[in-house]
Amino acid sequence: MHRVDPDINDNRDDQEHDGHEQFPVDIKVVRTARFHTDRGDLVRIVVMNDCTTPQYSAYREYHFGNAEVSVEDVTSFMLHSSTIPSTQEAIGEFVGTMSTPLDIPQVVSFCRGIHCPSGARKRLYKATDPDDNTKMLGVLIEQDEQGKLTQVMWYKTWEARAAFRSVPDALEFQLVTDESGTPSLDPNDIGGWTWHYSTSLEIGLSATEIKA
Repeated sequence: MHRVDPDINDNRDDQEHDGHEQFPVDIKVVRTARFHTDRGDLVRIVVMNDCTTPQYSAYREYHFGNAEVSVEDVTSFMLHSSTIPSTQEAIGEFVGTMSTPLDIPQVVSFCRGIHCPSGARKRLYKATDPDDNTKMLGVLIEQDEQGKLTQVMWYKTWEARAAFRSVPDALEFQLVTDESGTPSLDPNDIGGWTWHYSTSLEIGLSATEIKA
């Protein structure tokens, strides 16, 4: 379920979504992301290019969660992004012992409103938006009761075409809390902007167009 502003269709950009906005895709390498905490990596992400390996398909995203790290125990993390060779061996080394991933197509769009999470464990985090350092962005991470990753969802302050226009090498995220210091899932506790949430499971970390 989602709570959507009643004037969702008012003053919206007329831009069309072409459905190909994700991490930058390089035909020579695979892009990766890690959500690193002092307890270990909470999430690892593999973003495929046009190559296929025995276990990974072209133009798919694979989100690996660490069930040993409860999102409820994480107050901050660093997003680290880098590239690796397009081989099964290199991907396997990056993934390590992470659990079975979410296998997601590289498609993302943003909708005005506030997402109502359903995961047994969930936390919202904030960071300065690299696309506009006068604004913030948010990421909502959800796990089930066993700690399995179930969703990664982004908040932007406009109807973006991706979470980032250009993926930063590193970006620090902090837990969102309300006025009493209690963890909050409301992006209005990040700031009083109009919020837009990503409407599907993919991470959508850049607006670079790819060719299917």
